[in-house]
Parts: sequence; structure tokens; C-alpha cells
Amino acid sequence: MKIVMAAAECAPFAKAGGLADVMGALPKELSRLGHEIIVIIPKYSIISSEYTAEFILKETIEMSFKGQRHSFRVFEFEQAGVTYLFVEKDDYFKRDHIYGQSDDAERYAFFNRSVLEIIQQQQQQPDVIHVHDWHTAAILFLLKEDSRYASIKEMKSVLTIHNLQFQGQFSKKTFLENFEVDERFYDDGFVEWNGNYNSLKTGLSYADAITTVSPTYRDEILTDIYGEKLNRFLQKKEQDLVGILNGIDTEVYNPATDLFIEREFDALSIEGKQINKRAIQQKVGLPDRGDAPLLTMISRLAGQKGVDVLQKILPKLLTEEDVQFVLLGSGETQYELFFKKLAEDFPEKVAVYIGFDEKFAHLLYAGADIFLMPSHFEPCGLSQLISMQYGTVPVANKTGGLKDTVIEYNEQDKSGNGFLSNFLTNQPFDLALQRALSFYQQPEHWKTIKKNGMEGNYSWSRSAAEYAKLYEKLS
Repeated sequence: MKIVMAAAECAPFAKAGGLADVMGALPKELSRLGHEIIVIIPKYSIISSEYTAEFILKETIEMSFKGQRHSFRVFEFEQAGVTYLFVEKDDYFKRDHIYGQSDDAERYAFFNRSVLEIIQQQQQQPDVIHVHDWHTAAILFLLKEDSRYASIKEMKSVLTIHNLQFQGQFSKKTFLENFEVDERFYDDGFVEWNGNYNSLKTGLSYADAITTVSPTYRDEILTDIYGEKLNRFLQKKEQDLVGILNGIDTEVYNPATDLFIEREFDALSIEGKQINKRAIQQKVGLPDRGDAPLLTMISRLAGQKGVDVLQKILPKLLTEEDVQFVLLGSGETQYELFFKKLAEDFPEKVAVYIGFDEKFAHLLYAGADIFLMPSHFEPCGLSQLISMQYGTVPVANKTGGLKDTVIEYNEQDKSGNGFLSNFLTNQPFDLALQRALSFYQQPEHWKTIKKNGMEGNYSWSRSAAEYAKLYEKLS
């Protein structure tokens, strides 16, 4: 089958979050299954010259946008059997950041149209177009309702919700200006939701199939608690809604071959993990405290991620326990300031790196003992999968993909790979963490927990097969 995917980000070219990791891994796995995969993303100026030096100019396309003629260039790059196409329009994509721009509505409306213009240039019409999150959701509306795309309107479509919290909501005026369509589409409710144009809801209305990134999150978003005010609408689309668990790229995240870490290791020879732990301590200036557990968190610092939970428990934990904590992340100012203050208060126990460093992230996964994920909600989560791949034990809240992948350790039959809180049933995170710390002091149990985690299958092979089955069902 010929599949076109469109998204706002894709690793290793441009990354802001987990969406990029999915786009970097899933297409490669689908290609291995024999499908022809084309991925289309904007050509951001932040893409490294390591890649742009290899880009080939494929074509220049003209189209109408906001009442004027615009041209954009399309660059091509092939890797691991996948064809990547990059839309170059400096007015919209020559920026220091991927998201958070004042003209995001206009930028991604342009990108939506450019994707369909590119597809119309294809000699062979794709079987399926697969779009991701709100940035590309309106492609499905244009595909069905804009007459200029009549020649490809029969193409089947899939929309994946990576995080329902982000919906792309803008005014009616913005919608009409950016899409140049009859205002009846807004007035009759095709694209409107709760008094605004809602890009994600628009895509959901027109998608032939909808997926989420874990089975539990699929069920959660149908409820008032997790539905972000779209649950009643999603309930009407329930028969088209499927939860497919994300995987990780096990070529990128493999402790046995990872060149970013101090010493490679695997489940059968895990001694190298301790060498990576000492490398972390040396890098961040923390003392080698013997057997003291090293905790870490690699995360966007936002309310969703449960930083408020750590604000309550970390000061007490660091005061009473012989533990160390290293943070790598950035986000809301209040949370960044909290962690900076924590490092000032506990200089022998805490190190904080605001920002992101891919190489350092790999080292943290490889050398830490415990990975913290107190998320209030988590559509899938990749960090818990990566941490387990590296023998770092997750302590997580029982929600979304965390519920699907982290299994509470059972000391009786020695099953399980981590420890769980459950905020909905008042099972607090600090108790889950204390349970983890108690087993850390029991070497045989701790060795078993790490081994259980490392022996799990977190690759994309199973998930890609489920996507392929979905595509074939549609076509």
C-alpha cells in the first residue's frame, strides 16, 4: 500500500515532543512490512545541516492561499526505505521554534494545503493519508469539501490523537481567512465546537478512522475526566476509534549498542549500568554515594506531567532519605524555578538541567536507578518504555499508556516491571516511590525487576502491524 503521513514534527529532523519520536519510528517499521511510505513535514530552519545538505529539490508548486498566489519548494530525502518530503516556505517555517508562534493557525493552514497540493502531483494516488494531531487535522476537511482536491477525495484517511489537550482552537474569522471556504461549514457545525473553530474536532469529523496512542487512553478520552470537552463528540465516533500502543525505536534506544552512553550493557551483563551511573554523577557534580539510589525525570515541565506532585514529596524525601535526583527538562517557569531552588537547597543530592540534550538523556536512561512519571494523564508515554529498555525502573501514575505498560511488581511470583500510584483511587505517588525504594534495598528483587523491564518488547513491530491492518481494512 502507498501511505502518506503528514505531521508537524518528525525525528531526527525536527523534534518538540513524543510526536516526533512516533513519526521517526512508525514509518520505518511500516516500510519494513513492505508498504510505500511518504512523510511530509515543514522544512523548519532548525533542521540540522547534517540532513539539509543531503536534501534534493524535487519541485516548486504554486497554489492559492488567503486570496493570493504563493509558491513553495519541496525537498526530498530518503532514509531507511522512507521518503521524506519537506515543505519550504520561509515566511512560515524559518523560526527558532516549531510551535508557540502567534501565527500558528495560518502557518499550519498553509501546510495543510501544501500537503494536498503535493499529493495531487503524485503519479499514483496514495491509498491512505494518515495525519497527526491538530496541526494536520484540517487536511481531511479540505480533502472532502474543497473542490480543488476532487481528484483525490476518495483517498481513505486516518487521524491519530497524540494528546487531546491540544486541539487548535481559533476564531471563526481566522478560520474563514485561512481556508477560504463558505462560512456555512462553521455556522452548520462542521468545524465549530464550543464557539470556536476547532481544528482537531474538524479532522475527527472527516476521518475514516481515528486512533489514539494507547488502548487505555482510547477509553479515557470518552469520559468527562479525560475527554477535554470533546468526549461527547468522540462517543458518537466510538466505532471508528482504536487504541494502538506506541512503541520506541529500538535501534536508537538500545543499551547494547548506544554510542551516547558511557558503557554498553544488556540484560545478561548489566554491570555497565553502574558505570553509567557514575558517569552521570561526574557530569553533574554529584558525589558517588555508593549504593544510594539515583532518581531521574526527563520531561516537559507542565501540569499534565505531575510536577505539582513532586513539589509536595521531593523536599521531604531528600531531607529524610539518602537519594539523589537529576532533572532534564524545561517548561513552565514556576516549575523550572522549583527545581532550581531544589538544587540550591540540596546541592549534594540534586542536579537540574533546564533544556534538552539528547546525548545526556540517553545517559540518564542508562545510568539512573528509578525513573519518575507522576503524570495526571499520559496518552502513551515513551519515557517509561525507554527507561525499562535500559534497566531503569519506572515509578508512574496508573493512567493512559502508563497503565498499559508499567506492571506493579509482585514479590510472590516475581512478575512486574515497576511501581504504580493511582490518583483516581487515592493511592499516592510517594507510597509507590517508597515501595520502589524498599525493593532497591533488596538486591535480588531489584535485579529481577530490572531484568523484567529489559526483557519486554517495546519495538514498533507489533504496533506497525496493527496500523497496517487498519489501513488494509479501510482500502
